Amino acid sequence: MAVTIKRAIRDELENLSKADFDKFCEELLDRREEPRVFRRAVENKSAVEITQLLVSTFTEPGALPVALNTLRQINCNEAAQTLESRTRIKVSVDNGDPALPKTSSGELETEASQEALKIAADRFPLQATGGGGVVKEPKEVKADAEAHVRSEGGDPSNERLVLSRFIIQFGQYKGQTFKWLLENHVGYTVYVVATHQDERKWKKDQSPLMVHKDSLTQYAIAYAEVLEEVRLFSNRGAQRRTQVQTTRGQPSTASSYRPKRGKQKRSWRTK
Repeated sequence: MAVTIKRAIRDELENLSKADFDKFCEELLDRREEPRVFRRAVENKSAVEITQLLVSTFTEPGALPVALNTLRQINCNEAAQTLESRTRIKVSVDNGDPALPKTSSGELETEASQEALKIAADRFPLQATGGGGVVKEPKEVKADAEAHVRSEGGDPSNERLVLSRFIIQFGQYKGQTFKWLLENHVGYTVYVVATHQDERKWKKDQSPLMVHKDSLTQYAIAYAEVLEEVRLFSNRGAQRRTQVQTTRGQPSTASSYRPKRGKQKRSWRTK
């Protein structure tokens, strides 16, 4: 009977020599792809504590490829083979397609998941103080995503798979992947894509943020259900802008209709 991933990782880390365990921790710190781990979370920690760190940072299924790759990087191939064999799970990845959330009636769910609400709430104080950080250059974002795919045993020439591992560089979900965003908050994705498309009609610059949003748009609208939500949002926004221009004589933009923080209402849908 296969043991849990968490226990199997813990057992292999406990079986490492002190020198190899120290190498494992250093290699973990040297990972370039997100999410990163910090030195203070690793220094002077036991195998049990490092295992818990892996699971809490990458989730239990995600911790397995990270542990396997790290063991192989420090030439502990026998330990990696034992770990893979005990969990009976081979390192594999999907093709980058998100598991789009659905309502009980089978429609596309556009509201935020509980996980998304928690992440947004945790980031709110940072955003309020202007601590959003810089946007990485497009080449660096892509290189990180390709490294992530390789660490999972995937094919970095698969464009959609690589896009799915792009790390969001802005907003309340900064640090999450494109795939995660479509699985946890379709409404926010729709808002970002629709307003970006609107902005692209007049803004042609190639700043890192604009190019990054181009990539998110490319990934998101590849899925027909998401594309339809973007269309509905854009049409609804266009109707409202026309009403504003008619009644007030003033122009407006799609960004005026950003969904409020928290649970998102399908305000762009035709009632």
